[in-house]
Amino acid sequence: MNTNVTIDVDYTLMASAGRRFANLLLDWVVVYAISLLTGVFLGLLALLGIDGPLIWLSQADGFDNIVVTVLVWTFYYSFTESIFSRSIGKFITGTKVVMQDGSKPSAGVIILRSFCRIIPFEAFSFLGSPPRGWHDSLTETYVVDVKKLNEALQLKKAFDEIGKSDNI
Repeated sequence: MNTNVTIDVDYTLMASAGRRFANLLLDWVVVYAISLLTGVFLGLLALLGIDGPLIWLSQADGFDNIVVTVLVWTFYYSFTESIFSRSIGKFITGTKVVMQDGSKPSAGVIILRSFCRIIPFEAFSFLGSPPRGWHDSLTETYVVDVKKLNEALQLKKAFDEIGKSDNI
């Protein structure tokens, strides 16, 4: 017997535009902190005589900076959302990424979702109502309020239990 309960995610479970924006701002802070710590680490390596990475970074041009930034953001979201279905910003705001049925997305879906964030003008895709960006719609994922999702799953499980016999 399958004990996993699924539910069709609807717009009542989705995170608000304000929460989505807070997720972005909080994740920016985290990524910049990671970048700062990486710079400190490269500085320490340079003190130990391994100065190649720090020299490359200090001489990087605009294109190199864009590539590094895209890689850092993609790695950050892919890593955190593949493992937890949440970035640090989503942990703080009480939201998470789910599939249409409320289940955890696969690592492949999360990686694709992360790469979709680099589509030019993707940020403007949140201007509609409900606030669902292209990285959500293209991967068929949703960012939902965790409390509302858990309540809906518990209610669905309770309804599914009605009429079942313990002797079966």
